[in-house]
Amino acid sequence: MVLNCAYSFDDLHQVVFGCTMTEAEKTALYDLPQTDRNAQVGEWARKIGWQTEDRLGSDGVIYTAFWPVD
Repeated sequence: MVLNCAYSFDDLHQVVFGCTMTEAEKTALYDLPQTDRNAQVGEWARKIGWQTEDRLGSDGVIYTAFWPVD
């Protein structure tokens, strides 16, 4: 199990789409409700075969962590 997620949305986007996120794309992603943001990054991660795991944050919110499979 990975203890910390060391990958950003930009890292994930770069692998999926071959480019970094534009400011508009970042804003759109961050404007989503957390459940929708989790669904979006989960979809991107599955598309490229990365592992995902839902984790409970210290604020009580569920976040989807993602990382490449070794």
